[in-house]
Amino acid sequence: MPRLKRSEKLGAAAVRPAPAAPEVAKEVERIVYFLCPLCGRSTPEKRAIKIGYITVDRVDYFGSIEWDPNKAFGFVREAKGRGSFADFEYIGPEEAPELFEAVKARFIQALEEWVNKKWISREELERLLVV
Repeated sequence: MPRLKRSEKLGAAAVRPAPAAPEVAKEVERIVYFLCPLCGRSTPEKRAIKIGYITVDRVDYFGSIEWDPNKAFGFVREAKGRGSFADFEYIGPEEAPELFEAVKARFIQALEEWVNKKWISREELERLLVV
């Protein structure tokens, strides 16, 4: 004999809809994202600090990045197969000249976009160029 649904056991009249949930005023958390001017990737203004899957705090994204003048241009990873990688090594522009030229061209284009949108002034750029 097939199993009966609850409405069939009790009769359609006996099944009442669930009561409507009361309106609860919620405070909405607003998270602002910015777009990378080079690649277009979006990143939140606050970086989540997690323990396991639980967010315990949020810190300013740029405040959490340490600036290193000796930072490498990129790195190379060696595929080991099945989605895993061997050790990686840092590289400079001379190891990937085509990629460096593409990134440099996009960087200059992004600066030009910001100047045209008046998000950055020519004077700010000229201050950086005076050595």
